[in-house]
Amino acid sequence: MVSADGDTLFAIDTENGRSELVYLKGKGQEKHVIHALDTADAGRKVQYGSSQFDGRWLLFDVAFDAENWNDWALYAWDSTAAAAPFLVTRHDKSVPGPFLFTHLRDGKAAWAEGIPDGRKAVHLYDLAGRADSVVRTGHTSPVFVAGDLLGWREAPGPREPVLVKAVSLRTGQPVALPPVIAKIRGTAHVAGDGRIWTWVSPDYTTLYAWQPGWEDSATIARAKEGEHIDQMQLAGDLVTWVGGEAVWAADIRSHSRTTLTPQYGSVASNGDSLLVTYLTGGYSKDPAKQQGTTSYVLRAPDLEPLPTCAKWVPVPQPLDETGTLDPDPGEGA
Repeated sequence: MVSADGDTLFAIDTENGRSELVYLKGKGQEKHVIHALDTADAGRKVQYGSSQFDGRWLLFDVAFDAENWNDWALYAWDSTAAAAPFLVTRHDKSVPGPFLFTHLRDGKAAWAEGIPDGRKAVHLYDLAGRADSVVRTGHTSPVFVAGDLLGWREAPGPREPVLVKAVSLRTGQPVALPPVIAKIRGTAHVAGDGRIWTWVSPDYTTLYAWQPGWEDSATIARAKEGEHIDQMQLAGDLVTWVGGEAVWAADIRSHSRTTLTPQYGSVASNGDSLLVTYLTGGYSKDPAKQQGTTSYVLRAPDLEPLPTCAKWVPVPQPLDETGTLDPDPGEGA
């Protein structure tokens, strides 16, 4: 994870049966340990999961068993205080639920977890006040944060299309979505930053976007045959995703796209900053041939727009997601 200003990095340092969550602030600074795990118990394979940082609070999760992804705990750390991280919640490992995807903004943490009756509970947690509230219980997906909205996907009933719903991060009360987002019928994943919205088709092959001023949604990219679009991130005017054998970025300004890694990799965004990571020397199934990883930070405002793609056409998402989209926007741009 990277801070929104790109100056602080959070990383996991594992050595000799011990895994540490650390941060490095500024170039050439020594690392500081936030939290540590004893990873020597091979039967459980305890490990850190995802993390989020909002400038003050760091939210991170710990997975306690590689064979039971329902066995996890969520912690928070106040970077402005001297106190150790505190436990936000410990999930009941006997209750199945969705993979844990956490979000954090302005001291409000959010996540969805399974409950015994098979539904999911959407939690909104005030870190300063250490107060938890459940803002929705239903057949929901993992949550996302778009500006001051906390959203999720939800199927209103069996065999009905997935809708997008949201509440205010500040109050937890339901709010109206922009009309283009409210009319979405079917999507596998949604991301937003309060200005740009992106979502992917139910089969993970087509990426859509919308921002105020656009009459309708527009197709941003389509995956090649046998590939998928996943893990969208937003930073400034860039939409990034993991697809096929590389991390990709699309420029909303110029309607063109490019790769950010030579092969495979991952990307994490925070505000206008992107942390891009890939395997140095490329991927190998033989661990002995791995050459470590390379990571770099991009600041979206410092980047010039990609060359304009003259072939781009703002094709909207079909309401039933069964139509053929031609031409392919940005192909070759």
